[in-house]
Amino acid sequence: MNPEVRFHVPILAVSVDGWWFQIARRLLWMTNETEDEGRLFEPLMDQTAGDKIPPLVAAEAILIAAPMTQQPAGWAFTARIWTEQVQRPTDRQWSRFARAIHGHGIPTITLDPVSTPYEIACQVVLKGYWHGYIKGDEPALAKVIARAYPRQVARIERETRAPNTDSAAATLLEQLIRPGFDPGQGAEATRRYVRRKARIAVMQYRKGEAPDRYPWTRVGVSERRYYKLLPLFVQKVNGRYDYDYDDVVARMKDHLDRVDEARRARTAALEVLRLHGFGEEAARKWLQRHPPKDALTAWPRGRRP
Repeated sequence: MNPEVRFHVPILAVSVDGWWFQIARRLLWMTNETEDEGRLFEPLMDQTAGDKIPPLVAAEAILIAAPMTQQPAGWAFTARIWTEQVQRPTDRQWSRFARAIHGHGIPTITLDPVSTPYEIACQVVLKGYWHGYIKGDEPALAKVIARAYPRQVARIERETRAPNTDSAAATLLEQLIRPGFDPGQGAEATRRYVRRKARIAVMQYRKGEAPDRYPWTRVGVSERRYYKLLPLFVQKVNGRYDYDYDDVVARMKDHLDRVDEARRARTAALEVLRLHGFGEEAARKWLQRHPPKDALTAWPRGRRP
């Protein structure tokens, strides 16, 4: 049997409002000459040690959606369908591959027994946006999120006092513009990610409404930088920071003022050294060995007046 022979079997097909939707699986005989395409295959025949017939396998299910406004169709959206039985890699660094997958990879829709029709539709629409099939101003993006995750959208609408549900859904959509996790990890992982992003949206709103409530806004730095600087002033007790906010804020402000002053002095010293005839690299090396205040009397060799 020629290992390149492939046979596509349609499982489900329906036409809705000028769109054609089809779910199909590809059948092929698996041999030693079969090219590895990185797809998932399922054996369809019980093989024994004495069988000489190569196993018949089926590739992962594929969803095909195409607008039927012209014949043949101008384009079609395809996505793989993975169930909870699929063993997915958990050690892959998503941030390294996200751009390549969104630009050239095949979208993946994940399902489990508790997936609702709206969640599945939301995955299709979001994957279409992430992979460039849908523009960011498409109204369906916010509407499908409101249908798929009503509890999270209702919380954002209540906590942020949004004018309507669509506005709250758009706020959640802003958190999902670029997924920070591997969508192929499963449907439950997607739901956890959406819940986390809803909490982040509410937290950001509260920070904007009461900026003086948080110590990093009083210091004038971002939350991330605040927690990077915090170990310089306090130590963890039983895995948590327990400290006086006012005292730490005052000490951190003083520390940042000294850092800013040292940076300004260094910048001024570099400018003086350049005026005296130092090159860029020579001036930086000079500052590594001397205090900035000595730059007023520093000159390159042979250039001293």
